[in-house]
Amino acid sequence: MQNLQQLQIPIWPLEDNTILEKISVTYQLFGLPLGTAPIILINHSLEGNSDCTFHWDGVMGKNKAIDLNEYTVLCIDIPGNGISDTIKYTHIDTQKITARDVAVLFWLTLFELEIDEVFAIIGADLGGGIAWEMSCLFPKKVLNIIPIASTPKTSEWLVKEPTAKSNYLKSIFHTIDISRHRRDILEVAQHIKSKIHVIYVKDNELFNQSKLRKFYTKLNNIHKLVKFYEIEQIKDNELVKEKIEQIEKIVDQILEKEYINNVA
Repeated sequence: MQNLQQLQIPIWPLEDNTILEKISVTYQLFGLPLGTAPIILINHSLEGNSDCTFHWDGVMGKNKAIDLNEYTVLCIDIPGNGISDTIKYTHIDTQKITARDVAVLFWLTLFELEIDEVFAIIGADLGGGIAWEMSCLFPKKVLNIIPIASTPKTSEWLVKEPTAKSNYLKSIFHTIDISRHRRDILEVAQHIKSKIHVIYVKDNELFNQSKLRKFYTKLNNIHKLVKFYEIEQIKDNELVKEKIEQIEKIVDQILEKEYINNVA
């Protein structure tokens, strides 16, 4: 893949206290050069990888919501997601890897690239969950998180098995839980300093919508920087493009406002 780049993380500490060494991380950059523009990190989904030109077509591009004329866009691969044919991860016990481990690795990658602050982290399903985890690890280093069809604690509200391109990514998805080994989920969430822009799917069969609405109502009462956006459910016989257009419109609204408030 033409844009695929690689770096090595010397040490990757996992939640279970395992220490992995010399981890190869692949990533792709789009838009303006590093160090010249606000950075948007796109966390890939259960079906995705770092190829944003494919997975985010219609949302990312010149003069799109994620405007490559204004931002530097970075997407990091979860090691072992299948994007590289040359890098082998046989030394990693994939059953040990959690969403928080991935969040730690993504921060280590950002720091290796000399990125200390991120304008926005955006991601759908798995990617959104990792955005929640990243914002908890470094609450002051992310200005905005934009989770799409995702939650900060998968096991709390998941009612249906998601589809994924591998059982490995699905197992990581099931470990999303910002409260694990911390405090109550609302206590943890209220310490996130980022603005939280929740994009949820109306009548999504993957999550318990009633419980989620109750949680978000409570979160909104204690965290004044939370906003909610709804997209319509997409039927099997409808074009995926319709959903992309809905997302593009909402993301454009969010980023334009926050760009003016924080950058311009």
